[in-house]
Amino acid sequence: MHAEPGSPIHLKIPFYRQHYDFTCGPASLMMAMKYLDENLRLGKGMEIDVWREATLGVVCGTSRYGLAYSAVTRGFSARVTSNTGGIDFARWCLSRLNDPEMQMLTDLFYERRARCRNLGVRERQERITGETISKSLFLNHVPLIITNSLFRSREDLPHWVTVTGIDDRWMYFNDPFDTRPKQSKAGLPALQGFIGYHGDQSMVEVWKE
Repeated sequence: MHAEPGSPIHLKIPFYRQHYDFTCGPASLMMAMKYLDENLRLGKGMEIDVWREATLGVVCGTSRYGLAYSAVTRGFSARVTSNTGGIDFARWCLSRLNDPEMQMLTDLFYERRARCRNLGVRERQERITGETISKSLFLNHVPLIITNSLFRSREDLPHWVTVTGIDDRWMYFNDPFDTRPKQSKAGLPALQGFIGYHGDQSMVEVWKE
C-alpha cells in the first residue's frame, strides 16, 4: 500500500447480507474473508457454520474469540482487541440470564479463548480509537467491531459490522443488516460513542499472511 498511517484509506470489501437476526458476526467475518480471498464462496452454509463455531450459545450472539477462531481455522490470521478484557457485552448479558445460562455463556467464551491462544491468535487490551482502526486498515487488516444497533433501529442490541475505510471526517463500514450493498459511515467526532456496546469495546482484525 502507498498510503501513510493516518491518511485516508478505503478497502474494497464486498458486501454480504446476514440471513438471520443473530448472524451479524459471521456475515461481517465473511465479508473480511472474501476481501482477502476472492476465491472464497460465501453462502448460508458457511454463515451457519461460523455461527456455530463462534456463538455465545444462550444469547445467540458471537464473541470476538469465536470469530477469531473461525477465521484462523480457515487459514486467515486474527487478532482480538477489547478495552475490558472480559466477555463481550457482558453487562447486557448479566441482566437477562439466570445463573446456569450465565455459566454456559462464560464457559463457551473461555473455551473459545483457550482455543484461540493454542492457535496463536494475538490479543491485546486497550481502548479502540480511530487511530487503532486506521493502523489496522493500513496493514491491510480488516477490522470487525461491535456497535449498538440503535444507530440504525430502535433495538438496543450489540451488532457486528465490517470496517472498510477511514478519512479525516468519517469511518466507513459495511452493515450486514442492510438489505442491499451500500457504504455506511460514522463521524469521527462521535466515533467513541459508536464503537462498542454500552462502553464495552471488542474488535477482531483479520488478514492474510
